[in-house]
Amino acid sequence: MGSMARRSLAGAIAAASGFVVGGCTLITDSFLTNEFSGDPFPVHVDATSGALLVGVRQSNETEERVAVLDLLSPFTVSVIDGDPADPRLEPRVSIVDLTLLGERAPGQLDLPRASFLEAQVLSLHPCTTACAPGDDTCDPQTCSVGVPGAQRPFEAIVGADVLAGDAVRLRLGDDQLFILADIGGSDRNRSFACDAVFDSPYRGGGTLVVSGTELPFGNRRITLQACLGPEPDRADVSPDQRGADALLVVSTSIGVSLLGEAAYERYRGAHLAAVPPIPPIASLPEGAVYLPSGLVTGRRATIDALALVAASSSNALAPCRQVYAHHLLTMANCNRDDESVDCPCQATDSFCSVPAVLELAPALGVEFLVVPDDDPTLQALRTELRPDQPEVDGLLGTGALHDAEIDVDYPHDRLLARCAAGHCVARPQLAQTGDREQVKGCLGGQPTAARRD
Repeated sequence: MGSMARRSLAGAIAAASGFVVGGCTLITDSFLTNEFSGDPFPVHVDATSGALLVGVRQSNETEERVAVLDLLSPFTVSVIDGDPADPRLEPRVSIVDLTLLGERAPGQLDLPRASFLEAQVLSLHPCTTACAPGDDTCDPQTCSVGVPGAQRPFEAIVGADVLAGDAVRLRLGDDQLFILADIGGSDRNRSFACDAVFDSPYRGGGTLVVSGTELPFGNRRITLQACLGPEPDRADVSPDQRGADALLVVSTSIGVSLLGEAAYERYRGAHLAAVPPIPPIASLPEGAVYLPSGLVTGRRATIDALALVAASSSNALAPCRQVYAHHLLTMANCNRDDESVDCPCQATDSFCSVPAVLELAPALGVEFLVVPDDDPTLQALRTELRPDQPEVDGLLGTGALHDAEIDVDYPHDRLLARCAAGHCVARPQLAQTGDREQVKGCLGGQPTAARRD
């Protein structure tokens, strides 16, 4: 537990010493949450780098900082610039009031939009010093996010800890987010409102070691099952040719998504008959991206579509199998008299409950950076999430979610998704046969560019 935090601090924490924290805060008490911090109006963000950039103002400072709002980060950071090996850059924790600043005009992050009282802020240098080869714009002592050559420096990270008492709505196609008290309605009511409801997607938790002191953090990693390249309406192929299963963790600090090599090979194996053929890893062009923790290198790939699948305890199937089941059972029950029908339900059942699905098929596909399976970020997440979750296959960046509106509803332990553009389909949970017409109505009322029915 806690390897993600330890490994992503670029050695700064391991080198620091003599640090003690007393009392309960959002970092040291996993069950503590802050009060409502925002209002019902949008916060405009700078998303030109792919990361969600906002401004922050700390009550103990006079200068405003450019910050990455990263829902993957379990803690909030004030960046100390310099060489992380410098013993003078000793990590420390402060209790301060934070004001979140939105974009007033392009590149001008100074409009007060939300406040977080008595927030716990960890001051350190969070990134490694590596620069991408040939990147003359890189300053090895400054933390940046984005693709090499177009990266943006940042001076703080707004993490999930300060947002724990709020709901965060992501409207990425409009470069907007909202900080709301919560999202009203039960799961069933949200499904009837045509939302795709993802119950209990928050996983992980662990311990951050600062100067020999252990600071536990809660389970706020947004973990989603996915089907890469779903083809649920292909009745002429075997189940393993209808897409590749994967487990992704959401990050709002990158635009491009990350995918391990093994998951990419599963995607290739599920589409052997694709025209044109899906290229092998070795033939993909090289690429790189700066995360808040530092440079990640790999190879650039585009996957035509993906489906995010809610977890189901009543009918536990693999993600691609659930997508197929939703398409099949939305139209009619399985015909058990027809042996050619591949029914996803158990035994002799002709119907089974199917969780919500969000299908994303951007016009230009979903951009991934394919990285080695031993990538430190993925390895640390795997360690943190075991044994509760299967092996993490990658990070889901903001670029994949541009056509959707996402509600990260921390107070109700759920994530809600709906479509905002025509390359997206939100399929509400199909819990019983009586829901069929309701689900069909939801599908009929959505944009048609990505619909498969």
